[in-house]
Amino acid sequence: MDSKMKTSLQSLQHLFVALILIPKGYDKIAHHYNLIGWIILLMGIVALGYFIYQKTVKRSNHFLAIGMHLFESIALFLTSYVYFIEGKRFLPYITAIAGIGFLIATIVHLKHNRKTEEL
Repeated sequence: MDSKMKTSLQSLQHLFVALILIPKGYDKIAHHYNLIGWIILLMGIVALGYFIYQKTVKRSNHFLAIGMHLFESIALFLTSYVYFIEGKRFLPYITAIAGIGFLIATIVHLKHNRKTEEL
């Protein structure tokens, strides 16, 4: 897979996270769960902002990427918890798996960054 396509796919994952978090946050606010709703909504807006940043700047910042992967992992785990509380059947597992994926991406970025610093 060429570098341009890989970068494009990596940026799309941030858009997908935003598309999960923003409607869920809005839904919680609409059902009078303001605190958790605003937290999830703002996390989604941050993920969307990072997606727009990546598309605008078109270069990678390793420290920002590490931070965003960790941030999105936490956001997806929180959303998974909310889905569990709501009694959803499959969504909690999907978001938990995605959260684990972002946690793995954080670890991979950290290891890659350390290898680069050692050279």
